[in-house]
Amino acid sequence: MSKQRSIVLIGLAILTLIFFSAAAYAFFGSRLGSRDEHTIEPLPLGEVPQALRISVTEPGIVSISAEQLSESYLPIGVVSPDSLFITRNGEPVPFYVSGDGREAKLYFFAQVITDSLDAPAVYWLGPGQGESMEQREAAPAGPISEVGTVTKRWEENEIFLAQASGDDVWLGKLLFAPSSLDVPLNDIHPTGGPGVLILRIWSNNQARNDPDHHVELALNGHPLADHFWDGIKQETITFDIPDGILNNEGNILTITAPGDTGAAGEALYIDWIELEYEANLEVDDGALTFESGSRNMKASGVEDDTLVFDITQEEKPVALKDVEIRGKELLFSGNGQESRYLILNPDGVIQPEISLVPQRQPLTESGRGADYVVIMAEVEGFDETIQPLLDFRRSQGLKVEALQAGQIFDEFGYGRATPEALRDFLRYATENWDPAPKFALLVGDASYDLYDYTNGKNKNLLPTYLVYTEFAGYVASDTWFTLYDDDVLAPAIALGRFPAQSAEQLDTMVKKTLAYERSVDSEWLERALLVADDEPAFDEASDDLADNLVDIGYQTQKLYMTENENVHDAIVSALNQGVGIINYIGHGSVEVWGDERVFQAEDAEILINGERLPIFTTFTCLNGYFNHPDVDALAETLIWAEDGGVVAAIAPSGRSLISQQLPLAEVFFDRLLSGEAVTLGEALQMAKLAGSGDEFLSDVIHTFNLLGDPALGFRVPSG
Repeated sequence: MSKQRSIVLIGLAILTLIFFSAAAYAFFGSRLGSRDEHTIEPLPLGEVPQALRISVTEPGIVSISAEQLSESYLPIGVVSPDSLFITRNGEPVPFYVSGDGREAKLYFFAQVITDSLDAPAVYWLGPGQGESMEQREAAPAGPISEVGTVTKRWEENEIFLAQASGDDVWLGKLLFAPSSLDVPLNDIHPTGGPGVLILRIWSNNQARNDPDHHVELALNGHPLADHFWDGIKQETITFDIPDGILNNEGNILTITAPGDTGAAGEALYIDWIELEYEANLEVDDGALTFESGSRNMKASGVEDDTLVFDITQEEKPVALKDVEIRGKELLFSGNGQESRYLILNPDGVIQPEISLVPQRQPLTESGRGADYVVIMAEVEGFDETIQPLLDFRRSQGLKVEALQAGQIFDEFGYGRATPEALRDFLRYATENWDPAPKFALLVGDASYDLYDYTNGKNKNLLPTYLVYTEFAGYVASDTWFTLYDDDVLAPAIALGRFPAQSAEQLDTMVKKTLAYERSVDSEWLERALLVADDEPAFDEASDDLADNLVDIGYQTQKLYMTENENVHDAIVSALNQGVGIINYIGHGSVEVWGDERVFQAEDAEILINGERLPIFTTFTCLNGYFNHPDVDALAETLIWAEDGGVVAAIAPSGRSLISQQLPLAEVFFDRLLSGEAVTLGEALQMAKLAGSGDEFLSDVIHTFNLLGDPALGFRVPSG
């Protein structure tokens, strides 16, 4: 049993023992009003939380007050390591307590996740035995130093570059050669002494010239570096700054790409800039982090209740006590060795996102089982909206389990909303539940913009996994959730997604699914529309599919762009009249079919096929790129369309070759049309299983996702 699950069970036992504790109630009394930045969404009346989730996106000291704990109704008698714990990933986190009773505050050092493709760090705070932060006497004695070494980073996460294969795909300004870029290095207080500057660049082109990249760097007009390198790569440039160049204000780094290597189209993305410099110890932003080997130090700009921590070992920080405060100056002693310190004014604490962990029946308890598992993003209205579909699946004889994603993240991800937690749960359920899941439906849209850098309209409600592919870089793979062995791409269950941003979108998809399931003996179900791009290979593949469809009773309409590129109106007309299957093979992008844009996302608005809803299969590129923060993929717009569109889509999130797509398509349609697979999800699962041993097919196995219900029963012609 994992430490996290042990903590959950221990927490339940503790809560059972002390829930009615008079001492806890007497200490906290009734709920107090909360400050806006500390508001915690309450649980339903009468429910007691298991713990607090504390999510952080920046490093530093987090403070939680007795007032906040009282708002949460956590049954804790006093704010002390003897009555509460803090953990991260199941490991104890030491904390320091200042003040007593209602004035008590606890402090701990938060380490963050630096990978922009990974979910934020989450700490748990709950009732139980915790770990006290070490304290050290730090009264000053002897000569005083007023300077230290400060490191500051400037980073703009403006552009998601999926093809960037380094450790960061969110990049800043794009610099085309020949040109220059001036970057202000603001909010620093150097003494004028030496420093070190590090520049991280992603070079996004390559040429036969070696080297094919060149940058010149100058600080405040002083040339400092002349750097050459070659190829598409992440390049780190480090150079020393001599005495006298850094100013106390108004520093400008000039990055010049002279374009003199002979490489055409030289494109450089600025990732980040880091400056290490000797600084005056001034606490003007609420907190100051610096390094020093001095015995005694003095900092200015402090408050009466400023705190000091030694964070040399971030996982084991030390609170310094008996420091001396003289007005706005702070004096304290170090240990005489190069160490890292954090001076903290009251306004310098990290304001985390805090939420309550409710009491739930553990997903690992005996007796759990389901054929059909629904995992929902915690969005208002999702649980009520999905209910008609759950009732219908139960009426078919399936054992159904609907779960909030938050419970899975709590039990399998230590509270972090990671794809790994979802996969670990599905693997656990597959191996331990009875019955084991055959189908899993994810309810909620995803976005690659986990930290909302772009403030896009599409939020990351339920994450997907980003897999690195040959032709498109990082793209979405819901299939990854069902691959329990990374070396064998064999999906263990059939999985699909309703990419809903709202209860209204979800309602549309649920109603469409039920309408399709209840459609029988309808003429439109026996019609198929096949569209092929303007290359003979696409025509041939479409002809083969048409032959298979005709053999089982379909009436096929074939639109070939090699014969006529003006097929847009014919596509819309056929869809509005009603077809059971629509298939496209050819070139595509996120929103369109073909260079001629014969069908595109905006066409969803003019579809009026009502409940005559086809299954949409598109063996192309990017039509199923469902995790873009601002752009809606063609497949998404069709399943969201309220007056028509499609019921479900097999669509790619990435790019691939026709020679990779066709083997998957052939097996998918064979299993579906032969009746070996009776649901859409099982047909796609079987197609991927058939190709699981072929490394050449790995990208299409990952990136052809099902947007729709995996238990959707396929309707074959009645004749």
